[in-house]
Parts: sequence; C-alpha cells; structure tokens
Amino acid sequence: MGLPALHADYLFAAPLIKARLEEQVPDTPVEVCETVEQLLAADRRECVVMVMWAGERFGAGVATHQQVSQRWLVILALNNVGLLPDARQVRAGPMLSRLHRALAGWKPEGAVRSFERAQADMRPDIRPQKALYPLGFELSLNL
Repeated sequence: MGLPALHADYLFAAPLIKARLEEQVPDTPVEVCETVEQLLAADRRECVVMVMWAGERFGAGVATHQQVSQRWLVILALNNVGLLPDARQVRAGPMLSRLHRALAGWKPEGAVRSFERAQADMRPDIRPQKALYPLGFELSLNL
C-alpha cells in the first residue's frame, strides 16, 4: 500500500475525522459508528454527529498503484424532532453547513489529497423521535 497509515489501519481516517469535527464543532459530540441502526437505537443525546465508513470506489491504476476513494458518511442525528416543528430550519441547516466547512477541502495528516464532498449513499431519515441528516465525503488514496 502506498500510504503508511493505510497499511497499518485501513480505516485510519475515522479517528482523524472524529478529531477534526471535535476541533471544528466543539459544542457537539462526535462518535464513530458501524451501522445506521446504532444511530437509530442507541444514542439518546439531543444532538450528535456520527462518522461511518461507507465503502469505497476504485479508480484506474496499475497493479502497484491503484487509486481508491474511501467513502465516509458524517451523519447529524437530532433527537425529539417531533417536539420541534422547525428542527430542520433552526438546527439541521446551520449544523450541516458547519460540518461541510469542517471537512470539505481538509487534508488529514498523512493523506496526499483533501476530502471532497460526495454522494451520500443514505437519504435523510426523518422520524417523530429522531432525524438523521447524512453528508457524504470521499478521500482518495493510493493503494
């Protein structure tokens, strides 16, 4: 693998994303999760941001230097949205902007390229007790 961090830990970006969001959005807890079900069932905090690996997309390359784009979801989860009729306008919109600014164009330590916005493989999920707002990001790496 081309990047030493990738060689040591294929999901090395997760703790870096978490730390970046904690630094840039210090008033909101950030966690790393593995499934959307964890978001729906486990967390009862009023507002939390979850970071989740969402797979990868392979680009062209030769056997020794193939490019891969790791896909990451950053999901804003708001609880008790049924009690807040304007939750999307008052809380979700500004918070999504803050999350976007924190990661889009940011180059993690050890990476050769910056994060880029990408299509999220998850649609917003709005329920009476919880709303999930996903943002998609990609980090291109050389294998």
